[in-house]
Amino acid sequence: MASRIVTHGGGAHMDDLISVCIVLAMNDDIKCVERRPAEPEEIADPAVWVLDQGEVHDPENRNFDHHQFPADTRKCTLSLVADHFNLKNDLDETVWFRVLVLDDTLGAIRTAGELNCSATLLKGLLNGPINEFVLTRFEQAKRLDSDSELLKLLTAIGTHIVTNIRDKKERLQLIRQKAEVEKVNGLKVLFFMEDVPDPKLSIAEYIKETGKNTGVVVVANTRESGWSLSRVADNPRVDFRRIKGAPDVHFVHANGFVAKTRRIEKPAIIRLLETAIE
Repeated sequence: MASRIVTHGGGAHMDDLISVCIVLAMNDDIKCVERRPAEPEEIADPAVWVLDQGEVHDPENRNFDHHQFPADTRKCTLSLVADHFNLKNDLDETVWFRVLVLDDTLGAIRTAGELNCSATLLKGLLNGPINEFVLTRFEQAKRLDSDSELLKLLTAIGTHIVTNIRDKKERLQLIRQKAEVEKVNGLKVLFFMEDVPDPKLSIAEYIKETGKNTGVVVVANTRESGWSLSRVADNPRVDFRRIKGAPDVHFVHANGFVAKTRRIEKPAIIRLLETAIE
């Protein structure tokens, strides 16, 4: 049974931080996290998770380092840990994961080049106040025991990542069964009339999977009773400002990409869409 995680001390990065989060979430027997150099006997001990140090990748012995790989290898400790827990394929669908892997393996400048943005912008996005706060707290800690509030937070973050993947898979299966497709002015509209709770969790995956050229998604409004009408991929034919002021519409975003309606029947929604879609 695994008893602890040992990762490197000094400067902390999102690679080692989130790797620790996922390992904690997937193993409730871990008693502590230590930030220090790993001892040779710990690298050989399968009861110790050695992360982002040691120059060994040996999942059976719980060793997950990537610094020994050849240059340009696009694998970091986070991607190795994700692959070990069969999470990588799902995480590869998320922008944050792909960017973190690239940033940790290629560096900010090359990653920014691949993303067609500036390194300053990339670092600014990666170093937001929440990330910076948690990283700083993690960097300052030399040892986190099971009663540590920070360890509890890291476990909760890892649990959120893992649970979100599972929830998305379940929601995607439900969407496959329940999605209703209508054509309005020649444009496809997806309807989810309360058969699927919070379908936005997996709608993008569904559209990508089915290849549907969808312009609008209609789902239950999560803030209040009624419906939320959202433009997909900024489709130029859709502008909800055209229905602003209609009796059943109580909100339209100033940029026209979303509208909220009262609780009306599907034919009434279609009539509104006939005006919103040119």
